[in-house]
Amino acid sequence: MTQLEDGLGALDHKRENVHASIVGIAVDYLSRLADIRLGVDDGPVKLAGEVFRASLLGARRLTDSGTHSSAKEDAARAILSLNILEHEDGTAAFVIDDDAARIACQLATYDVALRAGPAWYNPESTLRAPDETATSHILSMVERSQDFFEDYGPILEVAFVFVDEDEFEAGGRGGYSIYVDSGDGDFLTEDTLWDFKVSALKPNKDHTLQLVMYYLMGKQSGLPQFATQTHVGIFNPRMNAVYRLAVEDVPAEVLETVRRDVIGYEG
Repeated sequence: MTQLEDGLGALDHKRENVHASIVGIAVDYLSRLADIRLGVDDGPVKLAGEVFRASLLGARRLTDSGTHSSAKEDAARAILSLNILEHEDGTAAFVIDDDAARIACQLATYDVALRAGPAWYNPESTLRAPDETATSHILSMVERSQDFFEDYGPILEVAFVFVDEDEFEAGGRGGYSIYVDSGDGDFLTEDTLWDFKVSALKPNKDHTLQLVMYYLMGKQSGLPQFATQTHVGIFNPRMNAVYRLAVEDVPAEVLETVRRDVIGYEG
């Protein structure tokens, strides 16, 4: 574990008026959004839509289910409300400010409809805008994430999956299996597969198991972006802490047990 310092210390989630899970998703998405540099020919709506893809799909699912007919339109309007700052060189960037924090929290509330189903969606969560403390914490965590990316990057890929799109369309599984047929990682650097955890707690066995599974699934996929990874890691912007482990330090019998009994690979 490496403790990073910016003078703010741990950010207390109990002082925030928005649920910690929503804050975590918002910080994740805003950190990705802040890393985007828009060229002259880039469409900001398209790029923002890629960052908030799960949110938009969740909102669409809510609308299609008939339970919340305006969700899809509301989510699309939220994407359009993101502010953009243009630079003299012709490039532009999304503005990560109080408005962006509010929009990200709104969009994050729709994710649950995609991941767990429309029945789990709470419309009151969408109406609850982050207060001054929650907004300050979100923006501080995004800034910490940008500092982390600068120190440990560059980031090569975000929101990655373990199968080639064409292979998947042809029925291939890539790194997935009959036991584990979904799941996507947060971001890759040249030698580390990283997970993003906005938590007040230290990593637990579930977090580390997930990371080792993703590492093995990446290797199993045969995709070139997973060829150089030798470590797994967690960055926690709430605690401003980095956890990183060389996979070669994990006992071989543990890796084999995860391969065989958890993921379900044969041979």
